[in-house]
Amino acid sequence: MFRSYQNSARGRKKLKTKQKSEPWWINTRDYFAPEKEQEPIFNTPSDQKPGRMDRMLLALILCLVAIGILMVYSSSHLLSSRHYDGYSFRYLQIHIIACVLGLTGMYMASYLPYKFYARYANLLLILSFVMLLLVFVPNLGSSVQGAAGGRFKRWIRIGNLPINFQPVELAKIALVIHVANFISRNPERAKSFFNGVLPNILLIAAAFGLVVIQPDFGSAFLLAVTACIVLFMGGMRIWHVLTLSSIGGALVSVLIIRDSYKLKRLMDYFAMLKSPDATNYHLTRSLDALESGGLLGLGLDSSLQKISRLPYPHTDFIFAVLGEEFGFVGAAVVTIIFMLFIWRGLHIARYTNNLFGSLIAIGITTLIGLQAFINIGVVTGLLPTKGITLPFISYGGSSIVLSLVSVGILLNISRSINRNPE
Repeated sequence: MFRSYQNSARGRKKLKTKQKSEPWWINTRDYFAPEKEQEPIFNTPSDQKPGRMDRMLLALILCLVAIGILMVYSSSHLLSSRHYDGYSFRYLQIHIIACVLGLTGMYMASYLPYKFYARYANLLLILSFVMLLLVFVPNLGSSVQGAAGGRFKRWIRIGNLPINFQPVELAKIALVIHVANFISRNPERAKSFFNGVLPNILLIAAAFGLVVIQPDFGSAFLLAVTACIVLFMGGMRIWHVLTLSSIGGALVSVLIIRDSYKLKRLMDYFAMLKSPDATNYHLTRSLDALESGGLLGLGLDSSLQKISRLPYPHTDFIFAVLGEEFGFVGAAVVTIIFMLFIWRGLHIARYTNNLFGSLIAIGITTLIGLQAFINIGVVTGLLPTKGITLPFISYGGSSIVLSLVSVGILLNISRSINRNPE
């Protein structure tokens, strides 16, 4: 009669030793552990050929890009003529180049398996942090004079080309991919504060800080909120969410109070809510434009507020120009398109079997949907004034290119749920 090793006294003693819990500072080594060997990305079985991409999502994006080209021309040709010696198509030309590059990147990303990004998630994040630091390097970072007298350091010069790259756009998607990869490798870590939540929060805080000091508070807020939502959807406990939300809210309040320009904008906004006669230049001009548009609008290129009245008509307040020229109907159509985009993105996230793909889909949908909500909310007076562009419609090279590439990743994820075995 033989006894198993586990049933012996020595075996039981050794088993208890192995099951003994280790301190949290020892378990943090899991964060740096190498990834397990994965299946080849590009060698798919014959019954796992790429499926059909979400055609409705593709159609929605193409509509937004087409509307964007039309509105960038309408809102910027007078501004371009004033700044570039009578040449009216400067902004439109750069915007079209960015759209072509972005659509090309979207097409390529829609065929590149999204699991590819899991292998290079850490490298992509490091690259984005390095580029966020490069904006502060003299003769490499590009800066412009701000309305409050300071200088914005948000861009990197690309040689002698008239195009600058904005690293925060890369940082947004890189952080989403990193958090999604971190959680998908070991979903249980998201429930642990020290082994799962804290390492990611420190990275989010570092990225937030680098973007805030550029300064670009709107992008920093968008980046941090999106990454935290991905972390929450990955399984973060609710009490972790409440604690970190309280700390984050207090931090944001301190940043606003210490910045007289941001504080004045906030006070002006609350004053206007109490009394319509209060002065708020940006919001007043925006609401005047929307009011002038009425139901059907004044017609393409007929906006009056964009002529030296409405600030940033081709970027932050392009939705106001759209509302003035195409009326309530045009503004409602664009809003509905964004709502449909959010619906398709969440649909893809819900029906994706792979956790990594599902979390990336949530992140990309949140990133674009939240940015659109903030921009439209600012223009219509639902939110305090904050400079943030409208995705796919506002003028902006880096934003257009990387937003379209992000949608390409989302389209590739949609192929996995539209795959039919042969």
